[in-house]
Amino acid sequence: MSNQVNFGEGKINENYPSAIKTMLEQGKDPKDLLIQYCRPQCKWYDDKYDRCVKAFLSLKNADPEKNCMYPYRDLVTCVEACVQPKIQHALKGNEHGFIFH
Repeated sequence: MSNQVNFGEGKINENYPSAIKTMLEQGKDPKDLLIQYCRPQCKWYDDKYDRCVKAFLSLKNADPEKNCMYPYRDLVTCVEACVQPKIQHALKGNEHGFIFH
């Protein structure tokens, strides 16, 4: 697995904190970039969701969007748990590890 993800003009690697901070300073949202960086870390949930979708597509009159809601929620929760702290730590005012006193 490569530790670098290309996203349009942006690239993220092991030095992602400075890349995120730069993007925030430029008024760009780093979330899409971080989702691509974090999603491979949630491979187990991604595979579980894919298996669910394939199983329901093989059935007649089955809607994978409705029937695979819980595996999809687990995948999104895993990715968000990786993404949000990385953005939170890069926000201005969070130099000491917390924004609110």
